[in-house]
Amino acid sequence: THNIYNSEEEDPGRLLLSGMVNPYSMKCRCLPHGFYTCIPTLLATIGWLATLTEDGCNYAILEGAMVTEMTTNPDMPFLEVGFNRYREASLNDDGTWAIDYYQLCKYYNEDIVNIDGVWKFSKVMSFLALVFAGAAVLLIWFSSCFIFSRNTWKLIGCELLTATVLKLLSYSWLATSMCRSNSCSISYGAKADIVACVLWFISGVLVLLRYPNPKLANPPTSTNATTAEPPALEMPDIT
Repeated sequence: THNIYNSEEEDPGRLLLSGMVNPYSMKCRCLPHGFYTCIPTLLATIGWLATLTEDGCNYAILEGAMVTEMTTNPDMPFLEVGFNRYREASLNDDGTWAIDYYQLCKYYNEDIVNIDGVWKFSKVMSFLALVFAGAAVLLIWFSSCFIFSRNTWKLIGCELLTATVLKLLSYSWLATSMCRSNSCSISYGAKADIVACVLWFISGVLVLLRYPNPKLANPPTSTNATTAEPPALEMPDIT
């Protein structure tokens, strides 16, 4: 018979026998790519959730003259600051200053705080990192139910690595004019982003290093198949 395909690699019949193509890939079933997909999926998800635990004003600790300018309190030693807001320290009964996380964050007074280009660049990078990581996490979870092509699987890895790079670029916020003229040290938010970067990077590398071949499901019985008819019942001869 004449083969209408340019090569054996394009023949869907051969691909089906080799286990590379599943005609029922649009049907959801548990872990069609095997348990390997669970590893990058969980790592990427934990990293994305780590970034969501930030409240927008706990990225770094600010110390210096800017604290007095922002609070008009010369005794306050530090503030907890973030990309959009900041939180003031509270004086405890024992005379020590600490952050009260039940206290609401305040927005920056731009007449006092210089929101420079580095600041705006960092905010954009942080936002884009969340977008790329969120898309990758959403997509990779579908691999636990549906079969992905090799290109789609690689796309997830590229999204995770892109999110890692973007999140690292957001650390340029520590080079803003506010931090250059004062002292900024990383706090919970920056540490959570470090965890996210590490997990996204590991997950992205695991995705790009290996494509878990999908396992074929047992094909349903064809309704067009000809079934053998049962033999006709013969009556015994009583004559």
